[in-house]
Amino acid sequence: MHETGHDPSGAPWYAAPYAPALPLPAALAAHRGPLPVAFVLALGVALARSLTAVHALGTAHAGLCPATVLLTSDGPRTTGFGAVRAAGPGGAADSGQEPASIAPEQLTGGLPRPLGDVYALGTVLAYASTGHTVPESAELPLPLRAAVSGCLARDPATRPDAARPAAQLADAGAVTRGGAGATVLDGVFPVPLPARVAAELVRQSAEVLAAELPVPAGAPTAHATARG
Repeated sequence: MHETGHDPSGAPWYAAPYAPALPLPAALAAHRGPLPVAFVLALGVALARSLTAVHALGTAHAGLCPATVLLTSDGPRTTGFGAVRAAGPGGAADSGQEPASIAPEQLTGGLPRPLGDVYALGTVLAYASTGHTVPESAELPLPLRAAVSGCLARDPATRPDAARPAAQLADAGAVTRGGAGATVLDGVFPVPLPARVAAELVRQSAEVLAAELPVPAGAPTAHATARG
């Protein structure tokens, strides 16, 4: 359930249900290295399809990087939407998006474009599978190599739109997993989280549940309420 409203000063706010989540760098740290190829392929399909939908609306994500990709128990989420755009011309370094994930044409002053998102997608998948955002092509696992290398083309004119890596990664996933449940369909993420990543999400959730919320001054305690 999502809620919106305004605080006493009139500023708007938005609330969403809490879900344990790990940014991609934290997930690699929990896993103690790059994530399994099958998982990265499914992650790539989900992200590429999400970008395709955003681009169909005539806009760009303009903030995708490893730190803005969150892994949850029911699939990936993205944050940082519009971070580079919000930083303004020349403000990419202060936007929160990692410099290595910003397309070359954008680093030289170009506006955020869908093909810049495709470059960022390549860096995210490269990072998830190797631990480096812009590795040598030979470092990439073979099932990811063609799609990620295409995304990382420095010339935007030679990069594909997001729909192409989505299809390439889905096909590679089908081969990798023998054709069963190979693509992200109807919002269902087809590959389970790596065990150590799942365990870290469980630990995070337990910490949140065990946390003691601050009690406002003058509010009755549970003991006082029971006595009353």
